[in-house]
Amino acid sequence: MSDSRDPVIIDGRTAPPLGEIRALGGGRTVYLRPTARERADWPRYIDALASAMAHGVSVRWVNP
Repeated sequence: MSDSRDPVIIDGRTAPPLGEIRALGGGRTVYLRPTARERADWPRYIDALASAMAHGVSVRWVNP
């Protein structure tokens, strides 16, 4: 898993593994770039993000 100080960013080309998103703890923030919606696996990331949000993770849309 990434260091807890590393930003968690999801975009059209890069993203951490789904399990890593689900395992994030409260106080963390996931940053979504507009191209994230272009991912073929985007629906699976929505599910992982919902799980993370239930554990206190913030999710924010950002521009590159």
